[in-house]
Amino acid sequence: MPLLKSIRIGTVTLPGNLALAPMAGVTDLPFRRICRELGADLVCTELVSARGIRFDRSLGRALSLLEIDPDREAPVAIQLFGGDPEDFRYAIDAIRSHPVLDRCDLLDLNMGCPVAKVVRNGDGAALMLDPARAEAVIRVAVEAAGRPVTVKFRLGWDAARRNAADFARMCRDAGASAITVHARTRDQMYAGKADWTLLADVVRAVDIPVFGNGDVRCGEDAVRMIRETGVCGVAVGRAAMGDPWVFRRIRVALGSEAPGAYPPDAHPPEAHSPEGHPGMASAEERAAMMRRHAAETAARLGEARGIREMRAHLGWYLRGSAGASAFRGIAVRVETLSDVEGLVADWLSVQREHGRR
Repeated sequence: MPLLKSIRIGTVTLPGNLALAPMAGVTDLPFRRICRELGADLVCTELVSARGIRFDRSLGRALSLLEIDPDREAPVAIQLFGGDPEDFRYAIDAIRSHPVLDRCDLLDLNMGCPVAKVVRNGDGAALMLDPARAEAVIRVAVEAAGRPVTVKFRLGWDAARRNAADFARMCRDAGASAITVHARTRDQMYAGKADWTLLADVVRAVDIPVFGNGDVRCGEDAVRMIRETGVCGVAVGRAAMGDPWVFRRIRVALGSEAPGAYPPDAHPPEAHSPEGHPGMASAEERAAMMRRHAAETAARLGEARGIREMRAHLGWYLRGSAGASAFRGIAVRVETLSDVEGLVADWLSVQREHGRR
């Protein structure tokens, strides 16, 4: 029986149960559109500070992070972080007053970010140490959002305080329509092995959709997580960096022959199988994607800023390829679209010399 299925989150129906996890500095608008086309059923913006929105009356500084394209990436969630309920009330009102941002399908609350500059202010994963304050934030968000609210959090703060099941119940009782659990503690950051066993405890604790996140790198991982834990779906994060084709491979593993449920006017790619690996991107596909991603980023942010932002993505696309180290050294210095074109052309020539089509 196929494990790929539609998911109802409040009033929103996702076409499938495969999500792109939000990642700071990664899940910008061009990358989300790419992942959506390649099979992600839900995408989410980078985390945006609710307090930052509150004190930026024009939304100017936050707008590039908040920007969505409802016509090409829906269903799409906007993710906010913070710890003051009044910040969220103000930020959500600002989003709802914007003609495009108000078209987002879901509002996601980040209560799992582990980085020091976030948790030292009592935000992100630090809210797992203060469930009462977290509950107040969720209740305000649910009241203000006008659409389903979801929450992303971790197993807990550390090995001694793994309170994910109790935190999940609090989220549900406060009005959250779904949750995503990263199967690591804050202490672990992104290192060590994700502990999927506690995901099953969370699933048993609540009657709202639970997405699992952590160490889902391939289709087999996604299948195993769903079967072993009972989560309704999976959220893929770092495995998609430089490899958005991971979504089409996971879809096949979950029982879908089609690459994904595509937005209007999108053109699904063929499932190439270089070197005998179904769904892996060919060198030509990777080259075309680097060019496209760079062009869209430059068009959105301006060439100078866009290409600077693109350097990290280029490095991820180049991983594991012939001559990757040398080409990544070039990627960190590109400044123009012409530089990117030269890099991609030289890289593709080397891949062809090594028989990687």
